[in-house]
Amino acid sequence: MKHIKDKNQIEEYYNQFPLSDYFGFDIRPYITVVQFEPGDLILKEGDEPEFLYYLVDGRAKLFLSHDNGRISLINFLSAPCFIGEMELIEAQVTSNGVKAITACTCFAVRIISCKEKLLNDTTFLRYLCVFLGKKAIGNTYNYSRNQSYSLDVRLATFILLTATNGYYRERHTEVAEFLGVTYRHLLYVLAYFVKTGILEKTPQGYHIADVKKLKRIADENK
Repeated sequence: MKHIKDKNQIEEYYNQFPLSDYFGFDIRPYITVVQFEPGDLILKEGDEPEFLYYLVDGRAKLFLSHDNGRISLINFLSAPCFIGEMELIEAQVTSNGVKAITACTCFAVRIISCKEKLLNDTTFLRYLCVFLGKKAIGNTYNYSRNQSYSLDVRLATFILLTATNGYYRERHTEVAEFLGVTYRHLLYVLAYFVKTGILEKTPQGYHIADVKKLKRIADENK
């Protein structure tokens, strides 16, 4: 994680992504700008977050670890969105893990400095209600939509969502669980993508060799 300390750069981010509509008080004294590299943890699983993040650029994934060592992918987060809002309102005390998929830039609001202001700010709470409602509706829509398409279409969409710098590196067991298919079925479709030249298997992961063809398959999911 890298903190942006240059005041002019922070002001530039704030002018490009103003937060004033989301708060009934001046939030600028309480925010910093932070950047995460792909693979960095934005929220560490089991911690009580110090910051409420607002993702202005990039993509991240939300995951949960189980006692048996398995990891479940829960959701994917794309800018713009809040990260850590459930912990702020104490819907859960500790966080699930959130890891950057791509380079991510966030506004970071230090919770301890203005928690009471946030929880008593009707403008912010009203926006948060709408945000959480839309997220719930979106999750339901995505789940029902995904059940209506074949695995090649869903996997193509998933690969495009999670790939970094042209490479797909997600764990097969986690992906199979997330997509609701067997491990064997997932490997079969990945092998088909390799055979048809869409993917190329390398030591660095699956390289997307034909992104246009992969997008054409994924477009059936729209």
